[in-house]
Amino acid sequence: MEISERDYDLLVDTRIVVDVMLGSTEISVSEFLELGIGDIISLEKAAGTGGDIYVNQRIIGTGDIIVIEEKLAVRVQDAMDSDNVVRYFFEEGMI
Repeated sequence: MEISERDYDLLVDTRIVVDVMLGSTEISVSEFLELGIGDIISLEKAAGTGGDIYVNQRIIGTGDIIVIEEKLAVRVQDAMDSDNVVRYFFEEGMI
C-alpha cells in the first residue's frame, strides 16, 4: 500500500493517545471487591522489565519507567520502525 505525501502530511499532525502498561494480573471479583486503600495488587510482569507502549490497543514498543519532575514517564528502549508505524496508523483510519 502506497501512502501519498499528502496523506503522510495529514497523518503526522494527527493527535494520538499513547498508553503505557506496567503489567497485568487476574483476580476474582470477590478479591477485587475486598481491595482497600493501601492494598497491593501484584502484577505478573517481572520488576525492571519496563512498560509496554500501546497506540489503539496495539503494542508499538517498550520502555523503561522513569520519573521526571515528579511525574511518571517512559524512556523508549525498543519501538516499531517508522514505516510500519505510519502504515499501521494509515490502516487504522487515523487520517
